[in-house]
Amino acid sequence: MTKTTYVATAPDGSQHTRKTDRTYTHAVLLEGEEGWGAVGFCGRPDLAEKKRGEHPGSILVECGVLGDRAADMPEAVATEPTATSADEEKTVDQKIREAKVYVPEASEPKRTIGSLVQELLMDEALGYEAIVDQVMAEFPDAKTSVRSVASVAAVLRKKGADVPMRRKTKG
Repeated sequence: MTKTTYVATAPDGSQHTRKTDRTYTHAVLLEGEEGWGAVGFCGRPDLAEKKRGEHPGSILVECGVLGDRAADMPEAVATEPTATSADEEKTVDQKIREAKVYVPEASEPKRTIGSLVQELLMDEALGYEAIVDQVMAEFPDAKTSVRSVASVAAVLRKKGADVPMRRKTKG
């Protein structure tokens, strides 16, 4: 596996490196008598924060890859001549002005069992059984029961919603 050289820069500008096949995102640095030193390199911010807590006075910095690309990655070589296009001659400002922005159409929020139950509870004509039947028609895998619908109604009433009362059917 190809090794990558990671670099962490201390506040005084000194750089600390580690060459590994692992992926690092953060480093913990500690200032000592001889300047800054790397306590450790970590692959996740939460692990780096944990290590920082183990070393009082240490700081957390983000790591970068040495250079703009991985140190040991071969540089790409063009196999075909590249043609100069009109886009390369445009300035950055021109490209920005001509860029098209894609904005997805606003879609309705995903319908959930809970939102359907709340909506159906506001219809006085529907009993709890009818609400359960409609939920099961739209969500066949739902485990909704008359008791769960009644529970949702009770919670809504406690929160101040005007949910119509229903009579229990004997069965």
